[in-house]
Amino acid sequence: MKQRLPVITIFLGSLLLFGVQPMLGRTLLPSFGGTAAVWTVCLAAYQTLLLAGYFYAHTISRRAMRTQRVAHTVLMVLAAVWTAGFALCRPVLKAWIGNSAAPALEVLFCVLAIVGLPYVLLSAGSTLVQAWLARGAAAGGGVYRLYAVSNLGSFAGLLVYPFLMEPYVSLTAQWWGFAVCLAVYAALLWCTGACAATSDSPITSDSSDWSDSSDSSGNAWLWFVLPAVSVFALNAVTAHLTLDVMPLPLLWVVLLGLFLLSYVVGFSGRAERHLVVWQLLSVLSVLATALVHRRSGAGGGFMLNLSACLALCFFGSTFLHTWLYALRPRTGRLTLYYLGNAAGGAVGGLLASLVAPMVFTRVTEFPIAMALVAAAGVMYVFFTRGVPKVARAACVVLALGALAAFVVSVRPKSGDRPVVWRERGFFGTLQVLEAKARTSTGDGVIREFVHGNTVHGIQALIPGKERMPTTYFTPQSGGYAVLAHPKYRTGEPMRVNILGLGVGVMLCYARTNDVYRCYEISPEALSVARNPELFTFVSGCPAQVELIMKDARKGLEEELAAGVEPYDVIQIDAFTGDNLPYHLSTREAFELYFKMLKPDGILAVNISNWHLSLEPFVKSVGESFGCPVLGLATENDFGRLAFAAKFAFFCRTPEKLAPPPRGVAQLDFRRQKSMPLPTDEKGSFVSTIKWK
Repeated sequence: MKQRLPVITIFLGSLLLFGVQPMLGRTLLPSFGGTAAVWTVCLAAYQTLLLAGYFYAHTISRRAMRTQRVAHTVLMVLAAVWTAGFALCRPVLKAWIGNSAAPALEVLFCVLAIVGLPYVLLSAGSTLVQAWLARGAAAGGGVYRLYAVSNLGSFAGLLVYPFLMEPYVSLTAQWWGFAVCLAVYAALLWCTGACAATSDSPITSDSSDWSDSSDSSGNAWLWFVLPAVSVFALNAVTAHLTLDVMPLPLLWVVLLGLFLLSYVVGFSGRAERHLVVWQLLSVLSVLATALVHRRSGAGGGFMLNLSACLALCFFGSTFLHTWLYALRPRTGRLTLYYLGNAAGGAVGGLLASLVAPMVFTRVTEFPIAMALVAAAGVMYVFFTRGVPKVARAACVVLALGALAAFVVSVRPKSGDRPVVWRERGFFGTLQVLEAKARTSTGDGVIREFVHGNTVHGIQALIPGKERMPTTYFTPQSGGYAVLAHPKYRTGEPMRVNILGLGVGVMLCYARTNDVYRCYEISPEALSVARNPELFTFVSGCPAQVELIMKDARKGLEEELAAGVEPYDVIQIDAFTGDNLPYHLSTREAFELYFKMLKPDGILAVNISNWHLSLEPFVKSVGESFGCPVLGLATENDFGRLAFAAKFAFFCRTPEKLAPPPRGVAQLDFRRQKSMPLPTDEKGSFVSTIKWK
């Protein structure tokens, strides 16, 4: 048991370290509009805290064993108390979060304030235990291999949360459980330190604990560079897939999981014997990714792009981490080695997550990451002794091929539509595309507003067609929410609330006596909608239009508290990429919608989604609130600029609605399986993922 105690301690600490990451993200997402950018900023914050933890471990490891053990255990107990305090105060603090004009900086502050102390201490735990084993007589084998155990625990924590914790355990219970686990971990640390503290003097470590060829200070800079490249590549690939290709649910779990597995493989000790093979696979994955990027483009060929990027993430990271393991120093410099690792990861994460979005208007960090991985492969074969000439030649050929494919891939294709506007912000990449059009009424252009790879609005700027409803909001789909209401047919004034403005296509149905209040959380999207030189849905609208830049749920909660008049129609189209924000989809959220809806009002929900089957969710909402629901499904009609769409219309007085449009398919929710309706505290949409 004494020999297993360090393994158990390291595994539990790493499990908690990566379990708290998605838990905190789940806590913060509702306050920041549910955007995936929250996760990428959190990643950068975690890398910075990891650096702080390794620096703390490097500093305290110079003290006597008993001093280290007492100080670290006391701090762990303090971290457990701090976490329990947050669990107690979380409902009150929630109202104060997410109101800043700089959301990225506020997310960073929240991460530091909420989990800064426990995260730093958990980050230091694995390094300290390894240092204790290296100093004492408890070292039974290569201590560096315990880093593989650490990453295996991290991998377990990453998978446990979305599949076992989030769907079944409330957020409050999760935070209290995390506080208890921190206390248990503190006890394990104390026992592990006691077992390792048989001697305060260094001993001769196992020969597997260092690489003689790498122990010189001349190679120490690679302890920083290699993890910097791997973390930069991880963030860049994540941004590319979620912003440019397709926001697949839980995709970040897969990418981060592969990244952690690459550490497990690289630090297992076995991969070092085949380092040249991993290097060739790494450069080959860069070549394949560049070729796929050229063939299908950023926004097409989803499976090809996904497969190539997953290969790049795993093979590239495994090569870099195996090389990093091969450069391990003697255990006397163990903490400095891990400190360099953390510093590189922090810099790479910050460059990709914070600097790149501010500098680039597109995901330029992705091709930069490919170039860095390929350059690392070439650098290895030319600066490492003993690499066969055949491997060097193969690497050069593959690297040149990757470079050529990359240069060709970034060149505009002849059929590409011109981009008239492009911007990138906290909520993703946005661009406006333009194509010339000629009709019987005259010549003009068709403008298309794209958020990531999802079209959020099209306008035909052609004489007589400017106010033609398009995309998901034709009279047969989203527009039915307004046209079906009895007030529209009788000409009475209507109050309409739109959650997710886009460029304002729904304003085509507005009349001079109507009031349209529109919530939009992205300042970049709001500026596009307001710019009459790009789109005229807002500027040419005859109704009273109120544009509010705020999270829709927060806005409706404020309206309810202020006694604002309810609405005749509320339409929910607040998609982030192609994922429905969780906090807009819970029981509490729909309770708010129905409170802000008049008795004969219509609640329309856009359930068009590539990867989520939301029909069971709609059925659960209808059953939970006892409200009839009508579902309509349309097909693509590109001649009319109409996209295939699915809408659910909730109305307590369905007999007052206009008949459904002719030729439009109706969804039969009775055939759908019921699902537990998610709440603010507990729930998940994993069961709705279209796995096939």
